[in-house]
Amino acid sequence: MLIKRYHCALILSVLTLMVSGCVDKKQNDDASSAFGQPIDPSQQNMLGGLQQYLSQIQKQGNAGDQLAQRRMGDILLASGEKVKGLEWIKSSAISGNVDSQLQLADMYANGIDMMPDPNEAFIWYKKAAEQGNARAQGQVASAYLNGKGVEYNLEQSINWDSLAAKQGIANSQNNLGAAYTHGEGVPQDAEQAVYWYTKAANQGVTEAQFNLAGSYYLGQGIAKDDQQAYAWYATVAQYGDSDIAGTAKMVMEKLTPVLSKAGKLASSKSLAQQYISMYSPTRKKLVFTEY
Repeated sequence: MLIKRYHCALILSVLTLMVSGCVDKKQNDDASSAFGQPIDPSQQNMLGGLQQYLSQIQKQGNAGDQLAQRRMGDILLASGEKVKGLEWIKSSAISGNVDSQLQLADMYANGIDMMPDPNEAFIWYKKAAEQGNARAQGQVASAYLNGKGVEYNLEQSINWDSLAAKQGIANSQNNLGAAYTHGEGVPQDAEQAVYWYTKAANQGVTEAQFNLAGSYYLGQGIAKDDQQAYAWYATVAQYGDSDIAGTAKMVMEKLTPVLSKAGKLASSKSLAQQYISMYSPTRKKLVFTEY
């Protein structure tokens, strides 16, 4: 097992040298004894195949192939060639590859292999967003809302959140619901707010679950339903942070005698258990990360 790991490390190192144009066939042969253990013929054939593959995608990348440029970048980044890898990823992004644009934006946003740069992050998120990438649209909305990398603009934030929400980005769905609740950037519309809270809540966003619970509790945008309110508040109490979880528990305590008197407490608790099981935060697959 240890020797196999050495061979994997060796192959990755040779990949780096191949991409840099520093390994010829003889060096490939010499590399087989680098750790005092010969690489078997199948592994030698694999190295030869890798060299041929890398030569081909490098040629395609130099000719402007977006996907080849991205592959070269990923290989170099994985092998530790950060500067060269970034150059290839950026070339792919400039060529219009949406995945590379998103990857580059994430790198700038999170300071991956570089200093964080919210301005550059925004530029590349917006390019990807303009190509219809849902996560990038959510990130652009977040940037406009928080004034990161771009000047604060509520109208633009809501515009991009609307696009992202329609593609299933959960945080954007919750943000859009909040905008409709408060009439910020859009006409106040409690029913639309509930519509978007529900979509986000079903994806496990605890803030949306809290907002939806409140809508049921107050009868805003939807018929008042104490059982639904109790079940959603219970979900928030289970998964939410300390602040909203604490508030959720307080409202549940107020609802308990009301539901008990109506003979609905047992069924409300059963519904709560269903929601806790069905709508946990682990269901959040399309939630963007704020930067």
